[in-house]
Amino acid sequence: MKNNEVHAQFYSNLYKDQKNTDLIMKVSKEPLKDVIKWYDYAREVLNCKIKSLFFRLHSSSSEHRQTIDWIAAQNKTMKFTSVLNEIEELDDDLKYFMETIQILEGFYLMVNKHKDDFRIEIPGKPKCLHIGNAQFIDYNQLLRLKSPVIVLQKSILTNEEINRFLRSWMSCETHLDLEALQINILGPNAMNEIMDLPHEKTNALNLVQAFYDYHMIRQVINEMFTLKRCNGKKRATVTTGRSGDDWTLYLVVH
Repeated sequence: MKNNEVHAQFYSNLYKDQKNTDLIMKVSKEPLKDVIKWYDYAREVLNCKIKSLFFRLHSSSSEHRQTIDWIAAQNKTMKFTSVLNEIEELDDDLKYFMETIQILEGFYLMVNKHKDDFRIEIPGKPKCLHIGNAQFIDYNQLLRLKSPVIVLQKSILTNEEINRFLRSWMSCETHLDLEALQINILGPNAMNEIMDLPHEKTNALNLVQAFYDYHMIRQVINEMFTLKRCNGKKRATVTTGRSGDDWTLYLVVH
């Protein structure tokens, strides 16, 4: 009960300043049962269906798979989905969710607690994939990510692996549909190894705007490097920025 009250307060604070948003908070002793009852009523009155989903795995919950099955029974395809697992190692439940629900537009995944050998495939091709703790994404799995926009925070990929990824993009071996990439790096000096490939320096204002348009970086203050694909059809521009203590590599394709 206390856990539900904490979440209710969290969402109340999250949405309180948003205009044109009606937020109904209800604390329940049987959340799943009451949500099903409320949704059945709303669907009958408003003829609506679930398009966006926020799903948080709880250490105290024994209803994860039941909840996932119910969601899938309403709509197996979601436009926007956030999945958080910050409390306990619930790898199997998370994998079951990934196998059951398809995400089309935006997918935010945060997995702070998992087993040492944790691996999970990201199915489908959501337009934007944002992984808040990407320590489980190795180089081979990066190559399997198909989303046009990819954001990897807390990545463990090395400078050499990022360099290899850029080379594979330049040679048309992978990620033909890539539009933007954001990934943390060790620091500004990492660019010496990462950019050890054919490139041109640029300061084009339209590329500065492109980084802003993808909500990556408000102001470009570091050097920009442009890469060219071997077929000459696409270019990608790379820069870096700092957020707090972290350095990040930003890439946009044009």
